[in-house]
Amino acid sequence: MRDKITLNKDNCKILVCCHKPCELPPNPDGLFLPVQVGAAISDVDLGMQRDDQVNGELCDNISAKNKSYCELTALYWAWKNIKKIYPNLEYIGLNHYRRYFSFDRKNYFDDAVVLPENEVKNYKLDKIKLEKILSKYDVLMAKPRIYPYSLEIDYSVCHVSEDLRTLKKIIHEKYPEYDKDIYSVMTCGCRLSHYNMTVIGWNDFDAYCAWLFNILFEAEKEIDIAKYNAVQGRIFGYMAERLFNVWVLHNLKRVKLLNIFKFVDAKVHSGLWQFAYLLRNKFLGNISLIGKTKFSEEYYAKYVLGN
Repeated sequence: MRDKITLNKDNCKILVCCHKPCELPPNPDGLFLPVQVGAAISDVDLGMQRDDQVNGELCDNISAKNKSYCELTALYWAWKNIKKIYPNLEYIGLNHYRRYFSFDRKNYFDDAVVLPENEVKNYKLDKIKLEKILSKYDVLMAKPRIYPYSLEIDYSVCHVSEDLRTLKKIIHEKYPEYDKDIYSVMTCGCRLSHYNMTVIGWNDFDAYCAWLFNILFEAEKEIDIAKYNAVQGRIFGYMAERLFNVWVLHNLKRVKLLNIFKFVDAKVHSGLWQFAYLLRNKFLGNISLIGKTKFSEEYYAKYVLGN
């Protein structure tokens, strides 16, 4: 166990990725930093930190790639720029405007505790519990979702299997020491911590981002996504979810897993939709996506991804 950790608004920032106007939870300790992702390609200014600027000036960013990199545009912005604003930063995290870590409630059958979206105003970040976690563990991640088949099969069913082969080739060429970890997580494994959500020490974050973006930028050169629809176009966000699990397995030993709160609209929170959501995740896997119908794509984007 490390020495006791005390978090404050100067040494810890948890990015809250936002792409549209939304209600945010209270932030009395100043640990949350709402970030407008895709700001460079948006006609709306959300009045928060943009993922293409520092102190009102343009900066090193990939904001314009938000449609394919998703929340990673905030991750990249923070990696390259956040210490210009918070030079004493020691811990950094990532949450979403509808997804936050649950420190006191569990769902034993899924990775998420689902609540109606208007309850996000009641969410409270438990700073004391987070301090205890970071004193004992190297990283905080979302509780894994368990699939009825390997993650390799899951990716091949839901996305483009050739892209996964390209990704594995790139990793083998650049980082062959990760081959066994890719095999363990993707080929043999069926557990995936989703959403690219975390709280982690800065040094580990820095090392992870250097590894991640080196891989993804090469994948971007080799994979033509021009004809992908909006859901499949999020390719590099999907890849990063898998890659974060691989990187953690290879580099970190002490991992804390927590359920997340997923705030959804009232319709999805109803009993019938809750049952359908559970049925899809636990028993039917991703079968609703196999046909690639308009309904399945819209369902996946709205009710599973929460966008």
